Amino acid sequence: MINLKNLIKILALMFFVVLFFNSCNGFGSPEYTLTITMNDGVEGTPEAGIYNYKEFETVSYNYNSIDENIQIEVLLNGNARTQEGTITMYNHLEIIVRIIDIRDTWEFEYNKEDGTSGTFDVTFAGNTPFEGTFSDSRGYTGTWKVENNDLTITFSNWSDYVFTGTLSSMAGNYTGENIEGTWNASRKN
Repeated sequence: MINLKNLIKILALMFFVVLFFNSCNGFGSPEYTLTITMNDGVEGTPEAGIYNYKEFETVSYNYNSIDENIQIEVLLNGNARTQEGTITMYNHLEIIVRIIDIRDTWEFEYNKEDGTSGTFDVTFAGNTPFEGTFSDSRGYTGTWKVENNDLTITFSNWSDYVFTGTLSSMAGNYTGENIEGTWNASRKN
């Protein structure tokens, strides 16, 4: 015969067993969420939403711009990824897919052909992600334009300097005052 004390112990043990199985999905693999945010102008799979996957499950993704002349970026937990690939679920992950829009402040590093280098900040503005004006931390200004993945930055008051490069890498070459060199930029946060 079971007395009340033993019955309470059995019920408490069953309660803790149920809690344990619920917290770890039984003896199976844990599940992680994949949150996908897609901004206007992009398409692909998986579509925007929140998905659950088991630990170490592989997820294929593929994203493109609706307009083939617009470049996009795919960010996995804030880090750049290719537009198509796979990820392995090992934690809660977030994918953000968006049009590359340089309208922001960027830190530019330039390297002259003589080996010297320098840095300055550039703030891009404009009504669209394709062209506009800019000013830099030294007081120089000019215009910028994006065509496909090509970026052209033309200074209006820094001699004849023109920076050209690719939007997706934010890097390229520059010329001005009979000087040539390379540049790269990173978005300031």
